[in-house]
Amino acid sequence: MIEPFANNHQSMQIGELVIENQVDKIIIYGDIELTLDATGYQQAQQLHELTAKIVQAFETPDIYSNNAEKSKENDDQSGINIDNPFL
Repeated sequence: MIEPFANNHQSMQIGELVIENQVDKIIIYGDIELTLDATGYQQAQQLHELTAKIVQAFETPDIYSNNAEKSKENDDQSGINIDNPFL
């Protein structure tokens, strides 16, 4: 189980759902089928535990005032305009 917002190198998978941990965001992509059987129950428990930990991290009093980790470097786009090589 990942520790939400603790580092930039943890990830986990529940079914085909991938959860990537970063210090300023959690990225979740993929899909999951929660079937009505033991496997579905186990996956639902993992999902519940993960979302509870994420919500608990948001309840930390100073999480919103700590914007030091948020920067353009952590974003998917650099903010630099480049010439389109196909034009």
